[in-house]
Amino acid sequence: MVGISVDGVARNKAMAEKLLLPFPLVADTDATVIAGYGVYHEREQRARPSAFVIARDLSIPYRYIGRDFADRPLTRELLDALDTVKDAPPQKLRSGPLPRGPREPADTGRIPFPLEHLPPYMRGVNFALEAISERIPKDERLQSEVATYRAIAQDYMRHGLATLKLRGT
Repeated sequence: MVGISVDGVARNKAMAEKLLLPFPLVADTDATVIAGYGVYHEREQRARPSAFVIARDLSIPYRYIGRDFADRPLTRELLDALDTVKDAPPQKLRSGPLPRGPREPADTGRIPFPLEHLPPYMRGVNFALEAISERIPKDERLQSEVATYRAIAQDYMRHGLATLKLRGT
């Protein structure tokens, strides 16, 4: 599993460390790969939240493209999709020129937001989770995922506030 971002290596490294991501973030600063999968958001110069499961035979049995920053696939859906391709025979990648992305390579220069901004950000996360849960209120699996993500958000808040408190001493 990898994440792909239009941000540069330094920003991706800082984000992966900050969020303790269990997978690497790959810098696609010219948006070549992102554009190739049709998820580049030209106006905002970033990728739409999306997930693809690419089998070893290079088929794509699972594709999810979110409508907004809060629209993410359910973890169970991703894991189920991975199970369907784990035994697929590998196929060699063809080499050739890649299509150019829609912009010139440039690091945005943005840095991860300060820990002090975590409380309002997590309020936004909570609001987004509430909105998602209201989209399909009778879907028990979705409601379970929302509850899980709410608990994770609360843990981030608790740990973030504890870190801020430690910094103050």
